[in-house]
Amino acid sequence: MPSYAGELSRPGGAHGIDADVDAGAVLGATGGTGGNVLKLLVQNPQNSINVYVRSRSKLLAKFPDIASNPKVQIFSGNLSDTALMASCLANTEAVFSAVASNDNMPDTHIAQDTAQSIVVALMDIRSRSSPDAKLPTIIWLSSASLNKKFYSKDPAVVHAVLSRSFSYIYKDLAHAEDYLKLHDRWLTVVFIQPGGLTEDNPRGHALSLEKAITFVSYADVAAGMIEVAETGGYDWKGVAVVPATDGTAVEWTVLFGVIKGLTWHYAPWAYWLTKSLHLH
Repeated sequence: MPSYAGELSRPGGAHGIDADVDAGAVLGATGGTGGNVLKLLVQNPQNSINVYVRSRSKLLAKFPDIASNPKVQIFSGNLSDTALMASCLANTEAVFSAVASNDNMPDTHIAQDTAQSIVVALMDIRSRSSPDAKLPTIIWLSSASLNKKFYSKDPAVVHAVLSRSFSYIYKDLAHAEDYLKLHDRWLTVVFIQPGGLTEDNPRGHALSLEKAITFVSYADVAAGMIEVAETGGYDWKGVAVVPATDGTAVEWTVLFGVIKGLTWHYAPWAYWLTKSLHLH
């Protein structure tokens, strides 16, 4: 089983992967990680890609060329529309789920809603398929903060700060992971658990079962998710995507996000106040 080592690095270029998935579904393609997954997949003209988004216009504003790409089909609707989700996931080999919130919103449940929608949709597909039909592997974007093997290597103070700055997000992700694990007899899921994410150019990546590194770019995490789908062998494991080289750039907004998250953790009313004042 691969683990983090220099020989696993995927340096530079188009992330060092072929992005050969044949048929994949991308959930959360307007976000940082999901958008990079889509960007990589469309580079291979052999791939057929289904994209599930809440806003078609927002997706096309970010990726105008996919409107005329015959290999891309867009499914636009709410996560509660499980029939639409089933249509999106049907006949795919991999589901790249990168639906998430970057804000530490009190009582957020977007990850749980996504997990439930995927499971109900795949139940529907399964009920209409032959008993030996193969369902797609779910490549689920999570966080290293949910994996003790990964976060135990961080300084205690760093983990304490991050676990509070993103407490509601991590709680939502943890519940979603637990829900998916309830279906381990018939589902196949891989939990992608990177360290802190940042906007940066791709620097190459490696997959690790032993350690996570903060920070890693959205682009490199996206490439790692695709590699997991290509290579297989990680069923029900927590996999970190780590940068293959040093020097990942960190945005100043990360510190602002940590401060905001801490404030909303200890004073959740402050989130709703700032939202009512249209400050975020």
